[in-house]
Amino acid sequence: MAQVWKFFSHEDDYSDMSEEGACARLGRALSIKTVDGPTRDTTDWSTFDELEAHLRASFPLTFGRAAVEHVDHSLMLTISGEDPSLLPALFIAHMDVVPVVEGTEDDWEHDAFSGHVDDTYVWGRGALDMTDQLMGELEATEYALAHDWRFRRTLMLCFGQDEEMAQSGARAMGRLLEERGLRFEYLVDEGDYNIVDTGIYGAPGRFGMRVNLCEKGYADVRLTVRSAGGHSSNPFGGTSLATLSEAIARISRREWPVELIDINRRMLECLAPTITAEPLASLVRGGRAAIDANADAIAREFASRRELYPFVTTTCAPTMIEGGSQQANVMPQDMSATINFRLLPGVTTADVLRAVSEDVAGLPVEVELLNDAANDPSATSRSDGYGFRKLVDVASRYFVDPQTDEPLALIPAIVSGATDASMYERVCDTCMRFSAFVADADEVARGVHGTDERITRRAYLQGIRFFIRLIQETML
Repeated sequence: MAQVWKFFSHEDDYSDMSEEGACARLGRALSIKTVDGPTRDTTDWSTFDELEAHLRASFPLTFGRAAVEHVDHSLMLTISGEDPSLLPALFIAHMDVVPVVEGTEDDWEHDAFSGHVDDTYVWGRGALDMTDQLMGELEATEYALAHDWRFRRTLMLCFGQDEEMAQSGARAMGRLLEERGLRFEYLVDEGDYNIVDTGIYGAPGRFGMRVNLCEKGYADVRLTVRSAGGHSSNPFGGTSLATLSEAIARISRREWPVELIDINRRMLECLAPTITAEPLASLVRGGRAAIDANADAIAREFASRRELYPFVTTTCAPTMIEGGSQQANVMPQDMSATINFRLLPGVTTADVLRAVSEDVAGLPVEVELLNDAANDPSATSRSDGYGFRKLVDVASRYFVDPQTDEPLALIPAIVSGATDASMYERVCDTCMRFSAFVADADEVARGVHGTDERITRRAYLQGIRFFIRLIQETML
């Protein structure tokens, strides 16, 4: 039994929904190998055409009703509502999945692209990240249209082609919507797939789901040291490896500011009535006023904990080194290293580049920001408007603490990873990264970008119910 099942409620909603059909359609989608290549030119785009053909065959009412546009290899669907005074809603997802790590193919219980469906699970790369949500959004839309629900609010669905690589598809669609002068009431994208024990925030014995309203920025900085190399018996002036190591050490020793940013204050304000563990309990007692007054102490407490440390500071992680010698008695020539930064809101990629350049001053090191994936931190979305309130209302129906019969807390939060949602923040001030397609923590840790990715049938159906209800509550 999956642990998340115990939090499910109202599983009898929409009882005419076909479990077998929905799971079979997801399994077929998971069998289509929409893997990004290392570059755009090495991606097999025919698999994306195959996926689109499957979507059209699976959801004929949706594709028949919607205005369908291609933006490069991304898909944009518009189902017009009857009331133009209502801002449209936007469901987004990405069609691409990450590859299976070479050499681990046989570690899978079922082939990663088999789309195997059994009595408990639907298996395959993308079952959690995030073909399930793409298919679930379409299942919900098709259900609504099959029941002749009249949409008062326009619904758009945008499916990006390369979230796992460059996000060019979502970036292009976001820019196009901005050029058209569109604004959206709310947006829903993927979240972290978890139901979390709020004990990590000082509220033990309770559970919640995170709604990520912003994301940290991203920067890869490459360091390059050039050398003639030569015999290791005469390392006069040092080696390129020694210089590169010194540069990495200096950069890693920098202490970035620790700060309790606004989203963390909102999170603690949400949880404050249930926080009982010290020292946080004393620091948040009194709600937002106390949180603001004790912000520095709370930030230091977060920074001391592995689970919370990334959310109060910019992080620096050296991840790649290239060019080392293949023999112990040969000095390396040109060497490079890549350092990954995740930027707290308030820090920009320009700030990172400036800091790295300062840290290596005096060393013969070239510094380069790799721009392909660099992003400043996103804007922080609203948690006080219509979209967030409706998301809470619907989630409260389907995710309940079995010990108290109370809805799980929906916790405003920041995510360290990148999502396509940030590409739409210029057209929407309520970008919510939330997954109703949940799994146990060990399933998420192992399966997302790892081995034996899968989702339980019950979790998949519960996620579809969430989206059907969200359509019912906000579109009709």
